[in-house]
Amino acid sequence: MRPGGERPGATIAGALARWVVGLQFEDLSPEAVREAKRCMLDTLGVQVRGATLPWVQPVYRYVRSVGGNEEATVTYHGDRLGAPYAAYVNSTFSYSCELQHHGSYGSAHTGVIVIPTLQALGEKLGSTGRSLIAAMVAGYEVQGRLGMALFKPASQRHFHPQGLLGVFSAAAAAGKLLGLDAEQQAHAFAIAGSHASSILEYDQAGGEVKRIHGAIALRSGIQSAYLAKEGLTGPLTVFEGRRGIFASFGGGEVAPELPLSQIGRPYCITRCRFRIYPTIGSCHAALDIVNDLMKKHSFDYRDVECIRVGMPEFSVTHVTTVTRPHDVMTAQASLGFSLGLLLVKGSNDLELYIDRALWQDPEVLSVADKLQAYVVADESHPQMARVEVRLKGGRLLEGEQEDARGTEMSPFSDEVMEAKFRRLAVSLPGDQAEHVIHTVARMEEMTSMSQLVPLLQRRSNR
Repeated sequence: MRPGGERPGATIAGALARWVVGLQFEDLSPEAVREAKRCMLDTLGVQVRGATLPWVQPVYRYVRSVGGNEEATVTYHGDRLGAPYAAYVNSTFSYSCELQHHGSYGSAHTGVIVIPTLQALGEKLGSTGRSLIAAMVAGYEVQGRLGMALFKPASQRHFHPQGLLGVFSAAAAAGKLLGLDAEQQAHAFAIAGSHASSILEYDQAGGEVKRIHGAIALRSGIQSAYLAKEGLTGPLTVFEGRRGIFASFGGGEVAPELPLSQIGRPYCITRCRFRIYPTIGSCHAALDIVNDLMKKHSFDYRDVECIRVGMPEFSVTHVTTVTRPHDVMTAQASLGFSLGLLLVKGSNDLELYIDRALWQDPEVLSVADKLQAYVVADESHPQMARVEVRLKGGRLLEGEQEDARGTEMSPFSDEVMEAKFRRLAVSLPGDQAEHVIHTVARMEEMTSMSQLVPLLQRRSNR
């Protein structure tokens, strides 16, 4: 046993580490492999689109200026940087426009952390497709299981689970590719705990800093894995200890048995939530319902007197505070603004959220002002959303939905996922987008990440 206190196997960090180290591609269910590919394609699509968006270019410019050794490639632009730096930029691109998928069990946006980690380290290390898939499943599992325990109490204390949990999923994915043993992996988690943080204030006051929450976590997780490999140690009671993660971020409300109770049953990667609206996820079920009401009933937005929306308490706080956007983030964090776009413009396309003129459009904002949000507390249906649209003359249109479409309950087809990728990757030249779809669909056959990297560039050398 290295210096560092408890035996690794006697702690949550040790048990998680043993599971991560022991996981093999051959252990995975066909469903887990299929969903890993869908998560990869989804993240790469947003990443390519994100590389072209102005509000994340400050991150690209800064990281490019300090980028280190030429180990891994920045998507679309083609710069060669040190692996943690390339991963940082690619994570920011992946988290650029609120079209990224959400992990399972309240674990936040796992893909923008795990997948850029694997892209960069996989390229540097020459990892095979099978090893990348196994590491991806491990990263999603760690973040998902910790999310089961921490998402609610941490969110209630205004911490963003993205940065809090992401350091551990990145440490798991990086450690898996680096070949850490169980003791080293446990210390990677223990080291990562000192990096865990990020706050939710962006959903109240805006700022584009949310775009780097995954990148901050990813960088710290990668470094934690490398430091553990070199021999650095951390407190192995990082999760359950008196001053550990559960006590610090969850108070007395965390059930410490949750991360291990059902690990791998089912794999967390099979329970992701995919998006077609470029908004914070708490908006999506209400937008689904209003879309359905618009298709079923003929009404004009000028006839709307009020729109009552019932959602879980966290969602009400998360997406109904902002009514007057002043940047892209506040536009995407506003359910009222999103409803205004849908009713007035008939769409929630990303380009509408980018259009500064619409942030002050009187017709869009008139709809936003008619939103009345309230809390739905239904323990048997925790993601239930209800909508009532009251029209002039007393006509009432109603609908309810148990969670948004794109979740496990109502999954998108592969055709929908591929169409989304094509829309996001339209800036890739020639037939590269189709080649990305084809390559990811056969990811387990890849002998090296270098087969995929050139396809993500604006000028391919194929």
